[in-house]
Amino acid sequence: MSEPDVLVAILAAGASRRLGRPKQLVPFAGEPLLRRQCRCALSAGVGPVVVILGCDADRHARAIADLPVDVCVNHEWTEGMAASLRHAVDAASDRRAALLILQCDQYRVTPEDIRRLYDTWRVTPVSACVSRCGDYSGPPAILPAEYYDDVRQLCGDAGARALLYHPQRSRPIEVANPRATYDVDSPEDLDRLAARSRNSPQALTRRAHWPRGILAHAKTDCV
Repeated sequence: MSEPDVLVAILAAGASRRLGRPKQLVPFAGEPLLRRQCRCALSAGVGPVVVILGCDADRHARAIADLPVDVCVNHEWTEGMAASLRHAVDAASDRRAALLILQCDQYRVTPEDIRRLYDTWRVTPVSACVSRCGDYSGPPAILPAEYYDDVRQLCGDAGARALLYHPQRSRPIEVANPRATYDVDSPEDLDRLAARSRNSPQALTRRAHWPRGILAHAKTDCV
């Protein structure tokens, strides 16, 4: 890549079995969590946004149908996280872009967090860049194209952490972000999200100023 560029991929393909309900549609500050994450990514303004859907894809796509994001349906979603990462890598590779990964349920991540990660990565675009807090290191994270072939070899529920911290690779750049550690995997997490929602009735500006180049709305079915 002659110019650093990223595609933001929101991973939202899972069935939320531990939670017992689709986390994509859990309400947060008056809107479904998936929609909130899309608007967060769009407001960051670092690149186009693709959403990787899987379980109940049609229903979840309706929650974001009016937003300028691409939708990629992962028909292998039952395999686990690796299948979604492979789809995201393929979408980024088609655009010759690096891949910025954001989880659907990271409800405390802000557009400023995403921009800070991107601005840090731009200084050394050949390196991976991850969010860090204590023992946590992971999304939001940026993978350069040099990682794509290895990601395509992942299977099952494996994420990219082992690749990022492989002893034969340079250690990823780490950006402090305690908000990245909050997600929604259990009923207890759901209670915390509900409390946060009550205390933050307006989590994001409704009329986001999305940058030019992102507003070409397209829906695709990635196989």
